[in-house]
Amino acid sequence: MTALGSGLIEARMIVPAAAVTTFELMLADAVLALTSFEIGDGRAWSVEALLAPGGDQGAFAACVAQAAAIAAIPEPDLAWRLVPQNDWVSETQKLLSPLQLGRFWVHGRDHRGAAPAGCLALEIEAGLAFGTGRHATTSLCLDALSDLARQRRHIAGLLDVGCGSGILAMAGARLWPGLVVASDLDPVAVRTARANARINGLSRRLRLAVADGVQAPAIACHAPYEIVVANILAPPLIAMARPLAASVAPGGVLILSGLLVTQEQAVFQAYRAQGLHLRQR
Repeated sequence: MTALGSGLIEARMIVPAAAVTTFELMLADAVLALTSFEIGDGRAWSVEALLAPGGDQGAFAACVAQAAAIAAIPEPDLAWRLVPQNDWVSETQKLLSPLQLGRFWVHGRDHRGAAPAGCLALEIEAGLAFGTGRHATTSLCLDALSDLARQRRHIAGLLDVGCGSGILAMAGARLWPGLVVASDLDPVAVRTARANARINGLSRRLRLAVADGVQAPAIACHAPYEIVVANILAPPLIAMARPLAASVAPGGVLILSGLLVTQEQAVFQAYRAQGLHLRQR
């Protein structure tokens, strides 16, 4: 068996449909990931396993032989390959077409200069951070910001909590001339947001910080904010209800997103207890 060097290792085999469950049970604990799918008429299945860099190919082959013995089939041939060390998220983004969301034209580098008349362009290279505008939680937040811009010409600051790629913070910077602060607990996301701000010529408009919550000095020193956006998940939204509500200026707006319909009432009650009222759903 030839050693494949450093990097993730993929092993692929073809097994009869009746033996798939046996192979899945035998191999699942020996690999990082396991995928099975039918081929052609479904009588044969492809089983693909992902081994860690430097993974023991011999030990894996022994597991395959044991699974074949239990399933009472001939031992399948193994096809090995080294998985390319690509940034698959970025590679995927290259294939995505632009989106028009509210007043925004969200695009990648391959569609620069193609924004329809009247749209505000946002170039997003998401990399390893969440936020390309294709998830409903993000697109709905962009819609909400677009609606607010029709009602408010000027704002006393905007805060984006859990900024990911920085798309919502940059949207705020496109819509209003005031201060925009954005934070994320993931340093990779903040680096991505900073790179996106630079691409869009908004580096001087955005203040970015690695922070868990809203009590970090970089955020607290500019509070309260007229608009606060938090597109995260229901449990942290509920846990952060008091500090998030306190970060909103009197007469300001808090946009919450990232929750399921079944979680809506729990989130609503947490913020109603802080004196906020539901304006729009």
